[in-house]
Amino acid sequence: MTLVLTAARRMAALGLCVAATFAVPFTALPAQAAAGADLFITVTPRSGGAYATRLTCDPDGGVHPHPQAACHVLRGVDGHVDDLNVDPGPCPMIFDPVKVEVKGHWYGRPTSFHETFTNRCEMERRLGPLV
Repeated sequence: MTLVLTAARRMAALGLCVAATFAVPFTALPAQAAAGADLFITVTPRSGGAYATRLTCDPDGGVHPHPQAACHVLRGVDGHVDDLNVDPGPCPMIFDPVKVEVKGHWYGRPTSFHETFTNRCEMERRLGPLV
């Protein structure tokens, strides 16, 4: 009987060790590591044709038309949309304002961006595949 009890104890201890081995990687991760990025982007041209989209990074997706390219440029500026300047260069001097709003979080950090560009060209040169 002692032999059976000892074997049962060993099996129980082994079971606890296996359970702990699988549980540690999931509970030891910080909340931000699993969060990724989740952004809501709204583009409102004065001349019409407003649209909104959702972008997620890690995994890259959402309903954004070019999630890999958009996440790539954002990773280059650590999610700081204000720092984007994807394709600097001249634009025609046409006044056709476009309002852009980005809200959400970048790996656990809240992020918000609001800007009205003089025209679509300026918006696209600055923000690139994000819009």
